Amino acid sequence: MSVVVINFNGGALLAECLERVLAQTHAAAEIVVIDNQSTDGSASTIPRQFPDVRLIESAGNIGYAGAANVAVRETTSPYLLLLNPDVLLTPTFLAELTRLADARPEAGSFTGKLLRRSHRAGPSIIDSTGHEMFRNRWAVNRGEDQEDRGQYDHVEEVFGVCGAAPLYRREMLEDVRVRDEVFAESFFLYLEDVDLDWRARLRGWQAYYVPTAVAYHERGFKAGYRARDRAILRHAVKNRYLMMLRNDSLADLVFDAWTVVPTELLRAVDFALVSPRSLRGYLGIVRLLRQTLSERRTIRQGVRTSRREMRRWLGGVPDRRQLAGRLRWLFQTRRPPWDQRAATPQRPEPSPSVGS
Repeated sequence: MSVVVINFNGGALLAECLERVLAQTHAAAEIVVIDNQSTDGSASTIPRQFPDVRLIESAGNIGYAGAANVAVRETTSPYLLLLNPDVLLTPTFLAELTRLADARPEAGSFTGKLLRRSHRAGPSIIDSTGHEMFRNRWAVNRGEDQEDRGQYDHVEEVFGVCGAAPLYRREMLEDVRVRDEVFAESFFLYLEDVDLDWRARLRGWQAYYVPTAVAYHERGFKAGYRARDRAILRHAVKNRYLMMLRNDSLADLVFDAWTVVPTELLRAVDFALVSPRSLRGYLGIVRLLRQTLSERRTIRQGVRTSRREMRRWLGGVPDRRQLAGRLRWLFQTRRPPWDQRAATPQRPEPSPSVGS
């Protein structure tokens, strides 16, 4: 297995992440850090602190998608685990995911139970137990912000996996490649993991959630803490449409227009009120339209999954509370250093449920 950490100004978080990777009961064949031109010096400490970790320094900030493609090209193991530097793995994380991956050759993506890293009091708070997709094309982290009371304590198939700590089968990554890209570099960041989920589903690959593989994710986006970041919001506008243009069935879009159209109108109004400059994301769609339609032809020509099977993964419509919470998630943002923006990270207080 190859483990790749995608870093941008990860600071002390990067060292903690790597220490947990090195402490796994199932040792990785190779550990790589891809640094997106950090300015905090976090990458420069790797050769000294972690001599067995290979450092690849990009010439510029190429985004999560670009760095993930470098990870695919620069590694060779049958499995690839991508990590954000704000993720702490428990010792058996790799072993638990690999055990199921070996038993499920029809599956291409795997995720564990991600819990909030800095939560201290009471039951643990869930960060993600995989992705689910609603009929209005709103993708969410399953169980996000819920207390972990055992409601997700069984292995199950999910729509896809969160990009903070996904395990991918290399055979699947190569199968869903569009020209020379596994991850869509036109996305830069935001929803590139869901786009990959969708393509994998169209090609017939399954995704699984493994509750015994536990990790802790700080997650930079927290309501009440986040300064509004125009760059994220601009990508949020642009990438949602690119994702649908690349992957969606025209018949399904027409069938679900009653819920897709009101959602899009609501989002446009919210973006306009909160950050008018984020609406420049619509210009990005126009600029990328020809390229995206060309990519769509490649993707749709390779579809192996029936429309009926795909619709099984469009799980109804989010209720009003969930929709309101998701909109707050978009617009109450602070600037997380591991999500491709320059800021000096502050070391979070450790969770008591995370070992020292």
